[in-house]
Amino acid sequence: MSGTTVADLPVPESPRRSRGRPSPEQAAALRESFLAAALTSFLDKGYAATSIEAIARDAGVAKITIYRQFDNKEALFREVVHRAVGHARDTMQATLVRRAEDERQVLLDLVERMYLGATEPKTLALLRLVIAEATRFPELAKSLYAENSYVLSPVVDYLAEAHRTGKLHVPSPELAAVQLSTLAFGGVRFFISKPLAGREERRAWAEGIVDLVMRGWAPQAAGAAGEGDGRSD
Repeated sequence: MSGTTVADLPVPESPRRSRGRPSPEQAAALRESFLAAALTSFLDKGYAATSIEAIARDAGVAKITIYRQFDNKEALFREVVHRAVGHARDTMQATLVRRAEDERQVLLDLVERMYLGATEPKTLALLRLVIAEATRFPELAKSLYAENSYVLSPVVDYLAEAHRTGKLHVPSPELAAVQLSTLAFGGVRFFISKPLAGREERRAWAEGIVDLVMRGWAPQAAGAAGEGDGRSD
């Protein structure tokens, strides 16, 4: 996952229950409550030791409230993962829109955001949980890794627009987005045990990545594609 932290996810208070069918607002609050409780339980206890009953108890809702929306624990876990990466995607989108006039600054902010998200303890705990359960529950790992294209879609859209307007030369924005995230997250793993100390170190690390990719993504001058093809005046 990329771009945000699991800690950024809202943790709503357990909603007050009322008799009869809940209103749409109450139903949404109940859903937020048990999804937050599910995330906490999965991280604290692991997938195997977590139960729908315990999640319902922690969230202050009835089991049937959860089972009306999710057939089983695996389906609930998939939604917890999807919810986390959805916040990552939203944060990436906000980062890309905020400084749209300056491509280098946009990418610097994005790589730094990736670093902060990937080294946040709860994010690491969720990734480790998926890895730990991958042998017994391979579908759980797939449910996380299948989200990559969804998380990176704002980056793909941004690079495609930059290419279309001539600000960057990125003929394959999907591949470029994967390459950028690979550089960012591949480097992050070396800092998990000893994180970068402060904003200056993070910025220097991000600058190295962004300067590297921007040399390859620099706009091509008119006629540059024909250079070296043997033609002469």
